[in-house]
Formats: sequence, C-alpha cells, structure tokens
Amino acid sequence: MRMKLLIVCCLLTFTTADEGDESFKKMCEFWSGAQKNYRERQSSKAMEGDKCSMVFPVVSANEGEARRYCEDNVPFHILNVKIDKSTTTCDAEATLKCEQGWVQMFGRCYKIEKKMMKRDSAVQYCATLKPKARIAFMHREALPFRINDYFSKVPRVWIDASEAITNDLTYVKGENLLLALDGYKYALPNIALAKVPSDETAMALCEYTPTMNQAESNYLLRRYGEIYHTILFTPDRAYVRTASSLQRSDNRKRDSNYCKKVLRPFLHNDDIAQSADPNTDFLELLSKDRDATIIRTSVYSRDASLNNRKNAECTDSRAKNYGYDNTDGEKGLIFTKVPPDVWAKNQPEEKCDAGSWSTGIVFSRKGERRLETMSDARYAPIYCQTNFEKVTFGDCPSGYTEYWRAERRQKWCHKFINRKANFDDANAYCNTTEKGFVTGFADAKELELLDQLLDKAIKSGTVFKKSEGVYLGVQRRHQCINRKQIAHSTGGFNPDPTHPCSKERLFEWVYGVADHPPLFKDYWAVESEPNFVGDDERCVELVKGFQTRSGWPTGEMSKKLNDLPCDKQLYFFCGKEAPIKVIGVNV
Repeated sequence: MRMKLLIVCCLLTFTTADEGDESFKKMCEFWSGAQKNYRERQSSKAMEGDKCSMVFPVVSANEGEARRYCEDNVPFHILNVKIDKSTTTCDAEATLKCEQGWVQMFGRCYKIEKKMMKRDSAVQYCATLKPKARIAFMHREALPFRINDYFSKVPRVWIDASEAITNDLTYVKGENLLLALDGYKYALPNIALAKVPSDETAMALCEYTPTMNQAESNYLLRRYGEIYHTILFTPDRAYVRTASSLQRSDNRKRDSNYCKKVLRPFLHNDDIAQSADPNTDFLELLSKDRDATIIRTSVYSRDASLNNRKNAECTDSRAKNYGYDNTDGEKGLIFTKVPPDVWAKNQPEEKCDAGSWSTGIVFSRKGERRLETMSDARYAPIYCQTNFEKVTFGDCPSGYTEYWRAERRQKWCHKFINRKANFDDANAYCNTTEKGFVTGFADAKELELLDQLLDKAIKSGTVFKKSEGVYLGVQRRHQCINRKQIAHSTGGFNPDPTHPCSKERLFEWVYGVADHPPLFKDYWAVESEPNFVGDDERCVELVKGFQTRSGWPTGEMSKKLNDLPCDKQLYFFCGKEAPIKVIGVNV
C-alpha cells in the first residue's frame, strides 16, 4: 500500500521540530504534495494546532463515507472533508504535539524498538524512554491498521487491549497479547491479535499520552459547544457557559472549583480551569441579542460578610470594593480588582448591602455588555475559562512599600506623598499621577506600616505640625452627613450599634482601598471621636507624633485617628494593587 512509503520516506527521519508536531508535518508533505497546504501553529500556546489538507486517491460516494475514510486513515482530528470524481481530501488538525522521534496517532505518541524481546523486557524498555511510557494500548479499532501502514519491516509488536477485544481471540496459547502484522507464524491473517506464552518475542511498541495544551482543549470545547452553549474564544483562552445556575457563595473557591469539574473532561488538569475573569475582551464576545438571559460573574464585593448582612437597616455605599479571586497565584488565591471599563453606566451601584454584593450581565439591556451589581440570592449561570498562564502579584513600583493582606489575599502598595492637598485633590493626584487612590489599611500590622512610612518621611525632612495628620482613603457614608440622618443631637455618631450611622458603620473605605467596615474602633484618638465638629467632618486623618489638641490628652498620639473636614490641606498616602505578572504555564 502506498501509505507504507510514508514511514520509509519521512516518519522515521526526523529533523529539529519547530512549534508543530513533526510526524503530522511529514504526513502532510507526503499526502498534500504542496508546502502551502501545511499551516504550523505559531507557538506552544496557540489556540489552534497544525493544519493540513491531505489529498488521497480514493473515491467516496458521499461526504459521510469520505469522513469515515478520513477518520480511519488520518490519525488526527478531522475538521472537514471534500470529495470529487477521483480524490478524497481530508482537512486535518494536529492539536497535540509529540516529542521528536515519536509518531502521533489518534492522540497518542508511539515509538518502536526494532528488536525482538520478551514481553517483560518490552515493558521495562518502554519505561526507560519516558515517565508514564508503556506498551501501546489498542484504544481505536483502526490503530492496528495504521501501525501496519506506518512501521515497515515489523512482523509483530507487543500490545495491550481491553477484555472486550481479547475475549474472543482465535489464537490463545498464553496470556501475553501481541499484534501480528504478519500472521503467518500463527496461522492468522495479517494484522491480527494473538495471545502467546511468556517465552515468545516481539518488538516493543511504546506509547505515551502527550501533554494537554490550549489547542487540544479548544478543539474539545468546540465539539462541546456544538451540543450545548457556544464556546467563546479570545486570542489566549476559552470561555464556557455552565448549564446550571449558581448563587454567590462565601466560599471564595466555590465557583472556580465548580469550573474545574465542568472543564475536567477537556483539560485533564484542574489548575487550568477557573471562573471567568470578565475583562472587556470577554464581554465583547457575548451575544448582542436582547433576551431574558442573566449571567452571574465572578466579581463580587469584598465588603460582603455575614455581619454586614445582619444589619437591621440597609444602606448605600460608595466603597466600590469589587474584584474577583484568581486561583493561579503562587499564594494559592489572589484577589484582583477589576478596571472601570468593565462596568455599565453608573455602576457599581451598591445599594442595601447584600442586595448588590454580586455582579451580573443582563442581556435585556441595550448597548454593550457590561457588569451590574445584583443580589447574592439570585441564581444564574456563570462562565468558566481556560487559563494556561500561572500568575501572581509582581513587585510594587519603585517608591512603594508592599503589604500582603492575608485575609483579602492581595498585595497592596503604599507610598507617602510629600505634598499637601485637600481630600478630593489628593485622590485626583493619586489617580492621575500614581494610578491609585488615597490608601487604607486592613489590620493593625498594616496601620503600623503606614506609621513607619511617616517615620521615614520625618527622617527625610517632612515636618508635621502638632495639629495635623495624614489623609486616609475613607469618608462618611452619604447617609450620615447631617443630624437628621445620624438621629442623635450630639456627637458624630448614633450610640445604637444597629443604626446605619453607628460608630462601627459610620465610615467606609472608598474606591476599594480596603475592606469594609474600617477597623477604627480601637484607634480613635479619644472616646468621643468621631465627633463631627461643625457637622462638617467627613474625612479621617492618621495622627502622627506629640499632640496638644483641645479635648485630647497631651502626649504621643501616633497611629490614632480623628475625623476632620475634607478641605483641610494635609499630606496623604497613595495606594494601589500590585501588578499581576505571568510566572509560567499550566500544563
């Protein structure tokens, strides 16, 4: 048969492989007769594999017959078939890639040792070639015929097969299975299976399963999308819509763990799957058809908590503390804030606490698909994504000091700004110049770090007056900026701990610089703070050094807090999330 020539001409003669599978390339060159028919993948991370149109001198009655021929005779993925009066053309794709010196057939890699040996020796030989290499297993009915076509001057090879195949063999004189390509010795037709005694010899045909990659995953997902929801592809990942609906869970790994189960048949490596990052590339792929579909996303408010949910009265928030959990970091789980361009107009609109801690995409809206806040209680399908990149937080920019927020799972960067401004101008400076916001703190250790930055500033020549501190990125809630809202005639807060303007709920971090509620309880300068003097103290300062303020004890007051008007000219910190960097590839 003509295909015999293939192995003689090329498959056993390997050159240095590029990004593509060498055996597929050689087969393409042999059967297509034109280099232009071969399209090699561009990189190891390519979304598609090597492709080729192979032309066979075979007449097919119809496309169904042509496809069956191609699937049996071209041991790669068949994308399309074409027929004419005298030929059958198979459009094939090799998504997986075998190591140099191995031949790929039906998703596995094969190598033969042309030396007769007993079964035990063949098993040992295969194990020396590669971890998890083994005697070839007959996982396709067509495999023995392709072995016969591809490997010349091979009378018989050791092989494994399932009991369903070996139960009714004609030749059974032992328990060791071989494939007799030349059946004369066993009085069998060529290309037949036989069970032989332990002293029989045959050649070792070894196999291993190549590593799953993005191209193979995408091929499997495209087939899945032919049955269920259409798979969405960007240049570096795939997005899969779940068939079932979920609520948001306080278990931060729940969505990604669910996605690992959904995508396991297509990836074979759980590290590659996670809940979707709703970036603009993904959002642009969503259907523009207006219907009743609502998709829940992995973005949620870090202020979501059981304690906040138990509040007797609901309140609105400007915290904008939204992000998603990335499962591929060196630290196991990292919280990543989302950029402003993923939000719909006037979003995020955080109303009534738990009524808006989750996010979704509403397909009934006009215009671009963008995120909106929604209730934790809403059930909706989610999107899962493939992610072959390993990521973690990179270093903070020059001039910044990093802090690992363990509970939030986020690396945060702080920088003292040696200039004075009112609160709005300070935020504007941080946003435009530093690409951040006036910073906050998550716990006592981070507050200590901020105080240490002030010590360094003082050593460098910065002078703090006894009546001034440093702005923090926190403000009074809009629901607590007048006496009627506070519902108490004196002081700056309502003494009822369940009231929306209680001391614990009075302030909120803005722009997501830390989690709500702020941990201020033990840090107010005196018990009467925040006192809302003149009904105008809507911001908070971090006090530094020796103080002689009216109503305060005279002495050292570093790391204490005080409310004050937002138009005061004070120093401030800028803060932002550390950049995300790629550290490797999940395989």
